[in-house]
Order: sequence, then structure tokens, then C-alpha cells
Amino acid sequence: MFDEMDRLRDVKELAALLAHYAELAAPDRQVWQDRIAELTGVEARELIKLHGELIAYGWLEQNTGMTPILKRGSAPACYRVTTVGLRLLKQLRIEAAQTVTVGAEN
Repeated sequence: MFDEMDRLRDVKELAALLAHYAELAAPDRQVWQDRIAELTGVEARELIKLHGELIAYGWLEQNTGMTPILKRGSAPACYRVTTVGLRLLKQLRIEAAQTVTVGAEN
């Protein structure tokens, strides 16, 4: 059985992309964010797939029908992290902190 949380744990680029949108949402989760066009260590084609995966899992919402300005090569105000995405990212961070703590005790 496929576990989406395992995918988030295993694919660091997926977690990094979700974290990017979560950081942008910190002041106000309701604000639509511009689509990130580059992510360190990720090719453009793979970045497209990662965005699709975040949307498919319901961790990122898409708003491409109401973008304020259309510009070639840009996608302004079209994504925002969901509460589910924020919750899973928080869980991932808690697990990472517990792993560090357990490692330090041994």
C-alpha cells in the first residue's frame, strides 16, 4: 500500500517544495503565492512533477483561473499550501527532531 507520508519522508525535494510554500504562508495562509520556477538541485521537468504531486495529494491548492497578471514564463498568485500540507510538514519536522533526540541519547 502506498503511503503519501512515506513519499514526503523519502523525497527531500518534495518536502523542500512543500516547505517553501509553507514558509510563504506563515504570515497568511489564505494569500495565493507565485509558483516557484527553480529549486536547487531539481531540474525544471522534475519540478513540474513535484508541483503536480503536491496538488494530487491535496497539500497544495491551485488557482490558475484567477491569476492577476499573465506573463510568459511566470505563474503569479497561483498556489497556496493547504492545512493538510502544513499538518504533514509539521509531523515530518517532529519526526526528524525525535530522530535527532534518539540519536543523541545513544
